[in-house]
Amino acid sequence: MVNFPFPTVPPPADALRPEIGGDTEGTIGGPIGNTTDTGALTVDPGLPNPGWTVTDIDWSISTEAGNGVASVDPFTGVWTYTVDQAFFDSLDFGEVVTDSFTVLVGVAALTPGGNEQSGFDTQVITINIEGVCFAAGTRIQTPDGDVPVEQLHPGDRVCTRDGGVHRIRWIEGRTVSGKELRQRPVLRPVRIAPGALGGGLPRRALRVSPEHRVLVAGPACALLFGEAEVLVAAKDLLGWPGVEVDESLAPVGYFHILLDSHEILLAEGAGAESLYLGEEALHRLSQGALAELAAIFPDAPAGVSPFGHAARRMLRGYEAALLPAP
Repeated sequence: MVNFPFPTVPPPADALRPEIGGDTEGTIGGPIGNTTDTGALTVDPGLPNPGWTVTDIDWSISTEAGNGVASVDPFTGVWTYTVDQAFFDSLDFGEVVTDSFTVLVGVAALTPGGNEQSGFDTQVITINIEGVCFAAGTRIQTPDGDVPVEQLHPGDRVCTRDGGVHRIRWIEGRTVSGKELRQRPVLRPVRIAPGALGGGLPRRALRVSPEHRVLVAGPACALLFGEAEVLVAAKDLLGWPGVEVDESLAPVGYFHILLDSHEILLAEGAGAESLYLGEEALHRLSQGALAELAAIFPDAPAGVSPFGHAARRMLRGYEAALLPAP
């Protein structure tokens, strides 16, 4: 491999003039929820005339990324970018920032007379980093560690608040467009900031549908309701510090995770319910989803939950209003 120095002066008129093409942008987070992206670069050697012969092409990073680690294969020009996890975790849902790094390609060639010449080009690679939504990035605790919800499948095992490990029986996701969120404000997600539920939970910002119930604990629960922990719909926590409706109108995905019983999953460390097949939940599901559920729970009467009881007492709105913020 030729050791290419970084170019400091313009090439002469008869020199090589390489030109980089290919994938010059990447995406982190967003609907995919990924923390690594790759792309393939190409190079036109820019030979002055057909008599020249390319002898070497070498790719390298000339300017490092600011919020992640970038690398490029020196032989193929395939680049990889991995965002710094702490930086990624600090982003709000829907927040978009950019990072960049610069790739340098050096091309060596022999002239018709047998002399070796070299040329260079650089290309800035731009990475768009978007804070992930609930359906693509919220980490659910499993026996093998936290896993983004979009990577879970039926049969996968998840941990629950009560210490048991359960297999997912069914999982369904739906993306709500920005247009639909604009037309139907009731679908806009509720954002729960880190620590808003008390005890440092959730560990990262958690975004859920307004009706999704999260676990609330504290002396007030026992005093008011005789329970150490209760389930409260996210919309009923609005007004607590750090709990607010996300008005960004960015598309959001909602996932239903169904277990054999109603359980408390651990999402970003905070308790959040699995799908409870009560009347309200059944009413919101599509006909296709209902048909799938009927096949999974064939003995359940139509429109009736196959679950015997809820994992915790579910507070009504007027009851939740009595709870003080932690």
